[in-house]
Amino acid sequence: MSVADVISGGGLGRRLRWMDALRNPLGTACHHAYGSPVLAVVYHAVCDTVPDHLKHIYRPRTPKEFTEDLDFLLKHFEPTDLPTVTGSAMGGPEIRRPSLLVTFDDGMREVAEVAMPILRRKGIRPALYLNLNFLDNKTLFYRHKASLLAERLSRLAEADPRRAVCAATLARAGATTNSAAANSAAANSATADPAAAVMKVSWHQRAVLDEVATVLEFDTADFLATRKPYLTRDEIADLMTEGVSIGAHGFDHPNHRLLTPDQRKEEVTGSVAGIRELFGPGCGSFAFPYSDEGLPEALFGELYGDGVDLTFGTSWPRRGGPQRRIQRICFENGPAPAKQQLVKRLLRGGAGNMKRALAG
Repeated sequence: MSVADVISGGGLGRRLRWMDALRNPLGTACHHAYGSPVLAVVYHAVCDTVPDHLKHIYRPRTPKEFTEDLDFLLKHFEPTDLPTVTGSAMGGPEIRRPSLLVTFDDGMREVAEVAMPILRRKGIRPALYLNLNFLDNKTLFYRHKASLLAERLSRLAEADPRRAVCAATLARAGATTNSAAANSAAANSATADPAAAVMKVSWHQRAVLDEVATVLEFDTADFLATRKPYLTRDEIADLMTEGVSIGAHGFDHPNHRLLTPDQRKEEVTGSVAGIRELFGPGCGSFAFPYSDEGLPEALFGELYGDGVDLTFGTSWPRRGGPQRRIQRICFENGPAPAKQQLVKRLLRGGAGNMKRALAG
């Protein structure tokens, strides 16, 4: 046991922690709110010009905004990496100081081409969460396809007959709702704005996107071959030589709240096993697409007992939850700087915790 370990348990240790809190109130606030000194953040892409396959889904950070995010965060948090966080969560050396873990979902090409040069300069080793079916540009994420189709639809003239055909196709598939009454409203909405309607297609309804693509003469295979939106295995292997960590994000990015228990477990454990087979035994973590909120608590114990090292979500953390279930914050919800978004998140989360406490 070191001298630091001895004094940390006494009055001097408490005074030192108070001094740390005064020097770094934001890091201390995040530690208290998240129950962990690690602030995990998630991005998808970094780019000056947003490509059409992302345009209607979220707003990626520009290189300038991303750099400013990191500059702000690094004033309050020390950079860490996934192996360190995993080891600590699974009983290894404790992380004591406010630390920053940067992650990226979906394996987008812009991570290597735009984000990595910035991360290298900052001394940050990120973690990439990959979908097995998208690797090597084998298939196109249904939301990326929807965004591409929405952009094409938004450029069609009002009188173009293809708008009506696509609207009817979406309405017939019930792509925006399940109830009969709402289907009528959905049909009217799709007719008025098929570009908005196509963005409401769910994972279960994704086959309708191929019908719309046929009407709009969009060639998915050609887009994957020419645009290559996702990283290849060789490119990922190169990034790993620089200390980039890899985890699983599922096979094809479903919303887990819409899956059966068996589908959910296969999506997690199957994709983790596949990523481990491709990239090594250390790649044992999983990031839930969309969020892990609302999923049964028992699921996480099953996953951790079935070869999954730890999991990431994007909901507000519950006090007393397992250390291996970590929540991330996304800064792609608008142009506001990371400082503003993080403080807003802390205030909103604190109010939520208070409300839950009062509710008993």
